[in-house]
Amino acid sequence: MTAEVQPGPQPVTLTVDGRAVAVEPGTLVWDACEKAGVFVPVYCAHRKMEPVAVCRMCLVEIGTMPKLQPACATVVQEGMEVRTQTDRVRRFREGNMEFLLVNHPLDCPVCDRGGECDLQDFAQRYGPPRSRVPITGKVHFDKARALSDKITLDQERCILCWRCVRYCDEITGDRSIVLQERAVHTVIDTFEGRPLTGEFQGNLPEVCPVGALTHTAYRFRARPWDLQRTVSICPGCSYGCTLGVDSRDDEVVRFVSQDNPEVDDSWLCDRGRYSFPELNRSDRIRAAELRLEGPLRQVPALEATAAAARALALVVEQSGPGAVAVLGTPAMTNEEAFALQWLARGVIGTPHLDHQLAEWPGLDPVEFRLAVADLERCDTVLVLGERPELATPVLSLRLYKAERKRGREVRRVAADPDPAELARTVRDRQLVGVVAHEGDRDAALRVAAALAPVNREVRRLTLTEGMNGRGCKDLGLLPDLGPGYVAAPAAGMGGRAILGAAAAGRLRALVVVGPNPELEADPAFEAACQRVALLVGVTTVPGVLSRHAHALIPGRTAVEKAGTVTSSEGRVQPVRVALQPRFGTPPPELRLLVEIGRELGGRWTGEPRATPTFAAIEAALPAYRGTRGGLRAAWPQWERPA
Repeated sequence: MTAEVQPGPQPVTLTVDGRAVAVEPGTLVWDACEKAGVFVPVYCAHRKMEPVAVCRMCLVEIGTMPKLQPACATVVQEGMEVRTQTDRVRRFREGNMEFLLVNHPLDCPVCDRGGECDLQDFAQRYGPPRSRVPITGKVHFDKARALSDKITLDQERCILCWRCVRYCDEITGDRSIVLQERAVHTVIDTFEGRPLTGEFQGNLPEVCPVGALTHTAYRFRARPWDLQRTVSICPGCSYGCTLGVDSRDDEVVRFVSQDNPEVDDSWLCDRGRYSFPELNRSDRIRAAELRLEGPLRQVPALEATAAAARALALVVEQSGPGAVAVLGTPAMTNEEAFALQWLARGVIGTPHLDHQLAEWPGLDPVEFRLAVADLERCDTVLVLGERPELATPVLSLRLYKAERKRGREVRRVAADPDPAELARTVRDRQLVGVVAHEGDRDAALRVAAALAPVNREVRRLTLTEGMNGRGCKDLGLLPDLGPGYVAAPAAGMGGRAILGAAAAGRLRALVVVGPNPELEADPAFEAACQRVALLVGVTTVPGVLSRHAHALIPGRTAVEKAGTVTSSEGRVQPVRVALQPRFGTPPPELRLLVEIGRELGGRWTGEPRATPTFAAIEAALPAYRGTRGGLRAAWPQWERPA
């Protein structure tokens, strides 16, 4: 007998300025107005926070109600009539704006929010034509006060919308910003005047609708109309936060958050947000260099590529493909990783390749099945140790949201807990999430195995290192696995073993595509670079690799190339070219790798560009088909129990 399908909640129909609109029950009038195409000004309301209705800018007339009602805090009702453009509403908005501007300084020309300030825009649109308060009668507050090395506070510009206070309460939970004093003397400040110390300070200027909270690093740098924005992915870690790259004069000026509800929820961590100066380094590798025969000389990049290929061919001819090893970086794009493993296995014929030093025995897509958004649906989330939140800080905000707003149980346990003890206390749940850093994946496997028999479903999320550590694994940049986690024809040496073998003289040639900070910081890497007869390096910044490379080819930074990267949860997202290299125009790494392979006799179908290469990835890896726009790869292994 077929079960009856229960009907869902019926939509609520109302009118906004005469326009009929149907919305879900529980929708706020503010959202209904937006759906109807009617703009309602607001300062205090924020999509990610609970309504408080303190700024009063959004008051509208509703039906026969005697008083104006806040659109940001009023729930729709069937047949409701909303009016946003009546004389009464206009007079109130003008009066409200006049009050907000009574003590506001007239410093729009030097305010860093000029051109993207709600107060500035609303004053033009809704404010009175002139002020009735003399400029000498304004109450003054502190200006340009450093709350930390990242955030500057100008109390005179604050309109007391409470957004920053609520952000520190509802989003981060640190409650570091509070309201002080009373009446006209009310100001925002840090708790007890202490400096801000959290990892998410950079979100404060973005939730502030005016210029009260600003980025210290951005002060007096640019105006919004000077900037060109490109939407891309944060290079700081493998979490996959979406951001806007604001550039000016071939230089990154700032990173700004972009709302991706399934991943970052519109927030960035400070480590990622303020990492852009590294992309503007003036000491980057500018020209290709050869020291294969005779003294060091600078040559065009493609000439260096051809010379490196000839030298590699000679090593393979004399010592065999096993004398060559290939090392990538977890910061490379999926397309570059796919080309690098093709170059290693398919052209050179070496099994020795990797993208990092850690080993990954028994790697399986099952350990990536738990999605970031699933954290809000889990009955219980187990976080193993401190490393998951240290490696991907925005994860902490998602966990706090799951716990505070969704009522989920979040338990932070030891990095290697007792599985039996957890199984006794975590049982009879519909969905349990296990989150671990890649260094603790064995412990996570034991925990998941112990929890599976006593819970309906257990899902794991292993957080990888690097912007694209997950993509490098999916695409086979590993010594024992090819694309799609299929066993490689011959298992080779991984990153750590490659360095040891090179330093011991058992390898003759090393191809390194960077930059890879993990390699650069390891003493064994310099020993390996000094010992091999041929070192081919592709990188953007000077270091061990650039000092010792026999063929050095300049690369591109994360904001200078196109392609895709895969977050730890398996979401395939596009990275875009935000600006061209300031010093010359080196070919993208994808083209360099393909050209080396072609010089060695390899066959590469199509153009060495991001779009056709991703099509080749989709053909080789069915789980990636149709994911390029930001969807998660769906693996067949997910259909079996974890």
